[in-house]
Amino acid sequence: MRIIAGLFLSSLVFSASLRAEPIGEADLLRHIEILAGDAFEGRKPGTTGENKSVHYIASQWLAAGLKPAGVQGSWYAPVSLVERIPERSQIYFSDNSRGRNIRLREDEIILRSGDPSFRQSRMAVVFAGYADYGQGQDALPMAGKLVLLPVEPPEGGDGSESYRDRKLELIRNGAVGVIGVVDDQKRWSRFRRSYQRGATALAGPQEHAALEGLISLDQFSRLARKSGLDAKSLLADQAAISYVDLGLNADAVAETQVRTYTSHNVIGKIAGTNPKRGALLFMGHWDHFGECRIEDPLTPEADRVCNGAIDNASGISLLIETAKRLSPDDHDRDVYFLATTAEEKGLLGARAFVRNPAVALENLVAVFNADTVALSDDRKMIAVIGLGQSGLDEDIEIVAAQEGREIDRSGKPDVYLRRQDGYVFLERDIPAFMITSAFADEVRLQAYINGPYHDVSDEVNDDLLLGGAAADANFHVALGRYFASTITYPGLAPSGGADN
Repeated sequence: MRIIAGLFLSSLVFSASLRAEPIGEADLLRHIEILAGDAFEGRKPGTTGENKSVHYIASQWLAAGLKPAGVQGSWYAPVSLVERIPERSQIYFSDNSRGRNIRLREDEIILRSGDPSFRQSRMAVVFAGYADYGQGQDALPMAGKLVLLPVEPPEGGDGSESYRDRKLELIRNGAVGVIGVVDDQKRWSRFRRSYQRGATALAGPQEHAALEGLISLDQFSRLARKSGLDAKSLLADQAAISYVDLGLNADAVAETQVRTYTSHNVIGKIAGTNPKRGALLFMGHWDHFGECRIEDPLTPEADRVCNGAIDNASGISLLIETAKRLSPDDHDRDVYFLATTAEEKGLLGARAFVRNPAVALENLVAVFNADTVALSDDRKMIAVIGLGQSGLDEDIEIVAAQEGREIDRSGKPDVYLRRQDGYVFLERDIPAFMITSAFADEVRLQAYINGPYHDVSDEVNDDLLLGGAAADANFHVALGRYFASTITYPGLAPSGGADN
């Protein structure tokens, strides 16, 4: 009994010492080497690499003293995903007034179906813009129609006008199909190649139309001319257009490879002493692309695994070490840690979380997303993606001043606002930030995006810069201590729900 008590006391002393010790480069590197090692196979959702990844994260959070906050007392929350890869499709358009067929280039329109097979005739074809419909108006009459929708929203639009959101709105209004118009002919080949590789979405009938696709600017222009319209005018005026009946019908068939599978978010929690005052959430995505290159028979030994060392083994390593430094005795609010799946497929794990959250969203005081942090040795300058989107800017500035960090005011990192998991929370009016030195170093960031990003060369090598990442990790610890305490941050969640 004395031995057990002694061991327990030693562990407490060690734990207290660890929590007081700053996070160093070696602390982060240890996790990155494991998560981005070949044994984890590139951390692709739905694979053995996923199993190893989520188990490692859960085991590290357990060792840090977190409690599981997933489904039924586990560390995990299942996320149902559907992968669709187009196999074969044909579509024919005809002019209503004269009944003439309109020939399009088959290599400039590509389709996929929601189910493995789609076949439908005489679909009315309309063009939809991004107009504000106002309040109290009936939904657009889209039932049974095939909608041509610009992929790029008009300049000056907000997040509610994204292609994804607009597409889902059309599906809810009964559109049988949505075909995106690629408004730059020079980009068509890249869009088509990406579409051919397939796409993954959350499972559910409202996530994918019965028929979806892309059409090039040239072929959309041809359809518009047959309708007596000018394509450039339609695209230029789309912010003022709700929809235009093109006077066309379409007959289409599509065959698609459809695979449904389950992936997982990992969720842990440090209980606070006064959870009625709200909760804090740290998050980052664990997933990457797995084997991302086709085996070449001439060089079978060539590397084919996208290990994702920087994107985002580095962010997960930051979360693990941050969790170790936050003691339940230090704060009033609950602190949650979330490792999301399928970020690379469209922020899907984050979207699944906000639909079925482990903590009531109205109680979240702030969300901090860690992604791609190992790109800089700068321990002073930080990018704060999400600045200006909520009422917490002054508090972020207070923590930055306390930690001797300077905020990048160039505005350049804001271009990544919608491309990271935190944006899903901003859509719900929950303050969310991605704070890192990596995105304040524009030269290195662009060199990474134009080089190792989403490639086999994003692995543990000399390109991994951890000086800034270690400073960022300690900054996240400071954020945790500041926002989890009602002394330093007495405010409520934006909705006021935390006191309910």
